[in-house]
Amino acid sequence: MRLFGCVCGQFHSPGAGLGMSAERVSVPVPFYVIEHADGVALFDCGLPTSMLDREESYLKVLQAQEMDVTLTPDETVASHLARLDIDLAKVRYVVVSHLHFDHAGGLKDLPNATIVVQKREWEAGFDRDVANHYGLRKRYFDWGHDALQVHGEHDLFGDGSVRLVPSYGHTPGHQSARVRSAAGDHILVGDACYHCEVVETRRFPEFSDHAAMNASLDRLLALRDPGTVMVFGHDPAQWGAEPVLPSARD
Repeated sequence: MRLFGCVCGQFHSPGAGLGMSAERVSVPVPFYVIEHADGVALFDCGLPTSMLDREESYLKVLQAQEMDVTLTPDETVASHLARLDIDLAKVRYVVVSHLHFDHAGGLKDLPNATIVVQKREWEAGFDRDVANHYGLRKRYFDWGHDALQVHGEHDLFGDGSVRLVPSYGHTPGHQSARVRSAAGDHILVGDACYHCEVVETRRFPEFSDHAAMNASLDRLLALRDPGTVMVFGHDPAQWGAEPVLPSARD
């Protein structure tokens, strides 16, 4: 089994919104490709291709809040999978850590995949008040896919290689994943922790449930073995000159 990491654009924000000390920051938007004998799974799927259009309506909403995203054609889900010789139509699963547009936005381009999502996250996405509070926009995830709604831990392929771990708090049903592959033992943290500094500072987003996020992060940290690599949600240090995971075949 192989694990790849792909950067699907950049998110631009005041540093405080991401728990960072700089006034303005730009951070990567990663997603992950798991190539298993029983099929290809993605963990998250990055930004929607519609963000290539600088007139996209939600970009205007973000810009009004001093945020923005940038995406190039080479960074889309389709482009990354093409470089890996993976057919979009043959992706079996898309595990979504949560339903924010920068994590579920690529679903439109993955028509035959089954979404694997925590039941409480899926329900939150269709509850108008909860969805509005957490910024879960149906236009980026409600495309008619089959949705496997799981509750708590879930063994994706039944062999322990990809185990989903609930990490609630950032959103009501956020989940992370532990992946044991040829690349080693990785915990794909998602937005349960934006970057390594937050492990110490616990500077979580204002909209989130801080008590739940603290408990979730503590549980994820307790899962580590000596060789485990924590891959955080939007950590620039992990996607610089020496990316934490390969994005192409050897």
